[in-house]
Amino acid sequence: MYWFLRGIMRVLVATVLGGRVHVEGLHNVPREGGALLVGNHVGAIDPPLTGAMIPRLDVHYMAKSETFDSARWRWLLRGFQAFPVVRGSADRAALRHALRLLHSGHIVVVYPEGSRSPDGRMREPQVGVGFLARHAQVPVIPVAVWGTEKVLPRGTVRIHRGEVHLRYGTAVVLPPGGEGAHRDNRAVAGAVMTAVSDMLPPAYRADAAPHNCS
Repeated sequence: MYWFLRGIMRVLVATVLGGRVHVEGLHNVPREGGALLVGNHVGAIDPPLTGAMIPRLDVHYMAKSETFDSARWRWLLRGFQAFPVVRGSADRAALRHALRLLHSGHIVVVYPEGSRSPDGRMREPQVGVGFLARHAQVPVIPVAVWGTEKVLPRGTVRIHRGEVHLRYGTAVVLPPGGEGAHRDNRAVAGAVMTAVSDMLPPAYRADAAPHNCS
C-alpha cells in the first residue's frame, strides 16, 4: 500500500504540480539503517511529500491521534505507514513504537510543532522529539519545507500549482546532556529545530513577521 501511495505522490509532483518541487540535500538521508527526520510543518502534503522523495519504502510517520478518529483518514494514514501520537502529552506508547522502528533500521518522520503552522512561521517544538533523538542513537536529519501551504490551502481540497521547496540537511550534532532528562530533551529539541530553521527562508522562521498561510 505504501509503495502505491508513494507512487501516486510522485505522479502528483510530476504532473499536477508541474514538476515545480525543488529538492535539495537528499544525499544526506541514509540509504539504509535507522534515521529520524524532523521537519517544520506548513502544508497538508508535507509528510507524504517528504517521504515520497526518499528512495526507501520503510518510511514511517508520527501523526496526531485525532486524525485517526475518521475511518477514511485512518485507512489512508495506515497506508502511509503512519501511527498515532497524542499531542501535548508524554505518549509513551507512541515513543516506544517510534524507538522500535528506529532501532530496527527504519526511518521515522516527525513534526514537533504538533500541527500545521497557521501563519507559516515555526513554532515551539514539543520535547518528545528531544527524547527520541537522545535515545534512538540514529542520525537526526533536519528537513525544511516551504511553499506547500499554497498547494493545498486550509479549507479546500483542490490542489493549486505552486513552487515547493524541500531541503534535507546534514545530521544534527546533539548538545551534551547532564542537566536532567527534561532539560536535556528540551535542549536537543531546540537544537534540532534550530537546524531546520537555518535552512528556511527568513519569512518562515519563528522570529519572522506573520504572513498569509491560506
